[in-house]
Amino acid sequence: MYKMNIQVRYSEVDRHGKTQLHQILEYFQDCGVFQTVDLGFGNTGTDHENEAWYLIAWDVQISRYPTMCEKLTVITEPYKMKGFYGYRRYRIIDEQQNVIVEADSIWIFMDTEKMIPVKIPEHLTKGYIEDGVDETIRVKRKLSPNGDWKELDTITVPRVFLDSNDHVNNAYYVLWAEEVLPEGYVVREIKVDYRQAALLNDVIHIHMAKEGDIWKVKYVNQDGQLNAVIEMTVMREK
Repeated sequence: MYKMNIQVRYSEVDRHGKTQLHQILEYFQDCGVFQTVDLGFGNTGTDHENEAWYLIAWDVQISRYPTMCEKLTVITEPYKMKGFYGYRRYRIIDEQQNVIVEADSIWIFMDTEKMIPVKIPEHLTKGYIEDGVDETIRVKRKLSPNGDWKELDTITVPRVFLDSNDHVNNAYYVLWAEEVLPEGYVVREIKVDYRQAALLNDVIHIHMAKEGDIWKVKYVNQDGQLNAVIEMTVMREK
């Protein structure tokens, strides 16, 4: 388990003073990277140059959104590794020790030269996972891309959206999805299924579908490849 203490900054909130949804994922991303560096595995989470962890799924549940200047503790805990899949959970805790955000995630361990999944080395499993940890998986790997979709917009990927793998950073897919929701709605749970990494100059077609209180967004590139699917469970703000 790894803890990161933060204070919510002005640059991280919306015009109402609340942390934006994609910013929560960036807190988690930072916390996970800091842990891997602290363990001696570097910012890619491994000790070999041509290996890396790729995020493939999120399930994030939000009881309330952090607010500007609030002091928080972000916690991450890798809890299971099997084959080439790794599982990591997260929490955000406020000063009153309330859990205000909980998340679970799935990662895949990749050979970045051959671009194929590879078995997770035993020393990484021992390095990350503490004895006695709860290994219960609470996240689905894939979401259905089926639905009554309507295309809303396109985005041509600029360099500013890229991460250290030269892929669109995972948080930007959530940032784009936030723009789909009309004013007056708040996301209480978001699930993300990452399929095909978007690259520089890709043209991403953004599609939306609505099923009750679930708003779905999918991203498809210029070649018809599915980049990601998102499901947001929403409610009207009080």
